[in-house]
Amino acid sequence: MKHPSVLPGIAVVSLLASLACGPVATVVVTATPETMAMATVIPTAPTWTPEAMTPGVTPTLLVETSPPEPTTAVGCTPGAQWVADVTVPDSTIFAPNVPFVKTWRVRNSGTCAWEAGTQLVFASGDQMSGPSSVSVPAVAPGATTDISVNLTAPAIPGSYQGNWQLQAPDGTRFGAIIWVKIVVPPSETATATRTPTPTPHTPPPGLAILSFTAEVIQDLPPAGKRIRFHWRTTGATSAGIWSGTQVRFPLYWEATPPEEGTLTVDMATTYYRDPDMRLVIRDRAGQEAQASIKVPWPCRYSWFFSTDNPTCPAYEASTTWAAEEPFEHGRMLWLQEARTESTVYQKIILVFYDDGRFEKYDDTFLEGVDPESDPSIVPPVGLYQPVRGFGKLWRTNQTVRNRLGWATAPEQGFNTQWQMQMSESIGIPFFVRRLDGRIVRAAGWDLGSGGWQGVP
Repeated sequence: MKHPSVLPGIAVVSLLASLACGPVATVVVTATPETMAMATVIPTAPTWTPEAMTPGVTPTLLVETSPPEPTTAVGCTPGAQWVADVTVPDSTIFAPNVPFVKTWRVRNSGTCAWEAGTQLVFASGDQMSGPSSVSVPAVAPGATTDISVNLTAPAIPGSYQGNWQLQAPDGTRFGAIIWVKIVVPPSETATATRTPTPTPHTPPPGLAILSFTAEVIQDLPPAGKRIRFHWRTTGATSAGIWSGTQVRFPLYWEATPPEEGTLTVDMATTYYRDPDMRLVIRDRAGQEAQASIKVPWPCRYSWFFSTDNPTCPAYEASTTWAAEEPFEHGRMLWLQEARTESTVYQKIILVFYDDGRFEKYDDTFLEGVDPESDPSIVPPVGLYQPVRGFGKLWRTNQTVRNRLGWATAPEQGFNTQWQMQMSESIGIPFFVRRLDGRIVRAAGWDLGSGGWQGVP
């Protein structure tokens, strides 16, 4: 896709060698009876699973049994795919106890129509006072619909994620897991002793967290931390610590003895900047109290653009030669290469449609073999037939051609940046800079298609 007169420039930035030690984070709280929705796990292999190994300490996961595989009706296959977050993008910040509406745009990616009686059901994670299910309208294959759920931000600061899935009228779940992820911030930075904002609830008699600290005592190259926890409680018969370095596959350690103790753990990396660590205690009656605190822990890599995104980049940003061409109903973006630590993707065409969908294709144009254009195709006045790699894809893929329409200007070359985000499931997000300088976030690099939106 490069212009013959312009040579590509590629700069690969060296990996960060180490991270600075963080300060001690301490919290003193009184217990509340509010029950924490214990994080559950959907047993799907993560994209990047860091170890959390300390001699004598075995991480324990709470695992929710996955729903049964959907039964395929004769002649068709059920399916559902996330298209876009219409409201509440990942890591939206809400004050405690604030109600909100989460709306997803979902496409029927199967060959069966969604029948009347299809529901979106809560699957795992944090339910955030939401219903167990909401009704979904009948949707034909290939069509999209918006699905909304009324939720409420939890009262206690922390990061929360609820996972949802489509369910057929016969109770069979199908399609991709979709989720809502929010952050309830603390009232002040957790770098010193802090008492949380009182709640109107009366704490369980005799059950209280007197103190909970998390001290970074050593950096573990290339991106890990050795953290020492200390706790003091009263009335607790069991206690455990949850790590916010991962959400879908959370790390968990028993805190013993529950009355007072110290635990040192090694964690290889974090998916989220300054993750929360949460102490949860229970008494003999099953009542529960918890305290959450942030640990100063920067991401291993930096984003190539200014953002408050708390999710970390998976790799250093790639700087690469690119080309872009606008169309009547979208645009094409060509990347000479996009690098991760172990893979180099070369000659990639990204198609961004105005309706919020994107698709990824390999550029198969061969210099000197394929024609640059088709002289028999004559565009209307003021419009253009795309050429070279863009043109080959446009001419040979009727769906792309029909959805994009004609080009509205010739392609133009420029240098750009591309970067992948850490992800705990399929539909990996990535960011890329357009010719006009705008940043685009799209999800589905690994799937070859998904949704996209501009970054404010």
